[in-house]
Parts: sequence; structure tokens; C-alpha cells
Amino acid sequence: MRKLALDLGSKSCGFAITDYFEIIPSGLENFIYTEGQFDEVLNRIEYWLNQYKNEIDGLVIGYPLKISGEKSQTTLMVEVFIELIKTKFNLPIVLINEQYSTKRAQETLMSAGLNNKKRKQFKDKLAAVFILQDYLDYYKK
Repeated sequence: MRKLALDLGSKSCGFAITDYFEIIPSGLENFIYTEGQFDEVLNRIEYWLNQYKNEIDGLVIGYPLKISGEKSQTTLMVEVFIELIKTKFNLPIVLINEQYSTKRAQETLMSAGLNNKKRKQFKDKLAAVFILQDYLDYYKK
């Protein structure tokens, strides 16, 4: 079965998915939404669930903590979003510390020679791939 990963930001959400055997993560999209309108992201999750029929059996969500382990404003936003997910979907949710996932994505895209506009198009999707790879590395050893 597949896992769908999300890297939620205030105005965009990166999506990534594993292959059926949960070995390889692949980026799906960098979804732009109206700030604070989580229903748009919930609808996009539903879209991906429909695209992959009954193959997705769980969500992996980036959970942003400070280096100290404390919660940030973004952490609180993600927690609100997770509660909304729980009311709409009956899927297990795994939280992965996403510390540095966006920074890693930015560095990867910069080293690939992409300009700022292109990096912006791909960074959240790639961050979701890194979150999903971290999940696979930890849980699928």
C-alpha cells in the first residue's frame, strides 16, 4: 500500500507518494492554496485519494519543531490541520519531524542550478519527498 505525504505551509502544500510497495517516494505537486483555507488542502487530499483509488492506507505529515524541540506557530497550524484531517478521513497519520526538510529541498534545487522561480515551484513537493524518505528510512528498515 502507498503512503501520501504532506509538507504543509501557510499558503502551499507539497505532496509526495510512495510506490505500492513503500520503497520509493515520488513528488506529486506543489499545491498553492488561499492562506488559512485548509478546506482547499483537504479537497486536494481527497483528489489524490481518488486518483490512487484504495491504494493509500496512511498519511505522513511533516511536523515542524524548533531545534530545541519546542513548538512553533507553524507547529500549531499543522496541529489544527491534523484535527481537520481526522474529521474528514479515516486514515492513520504518522508525524515526521520535518526539521530542515525545506532547507534540504532548497539546497538540492540550488545545486541543480534552478533559478529562484523554479525553486519556488518545486521546494514544497521536494520537501514532502524528503519527509516521506525520512519515514521510509525510519519505519521500513
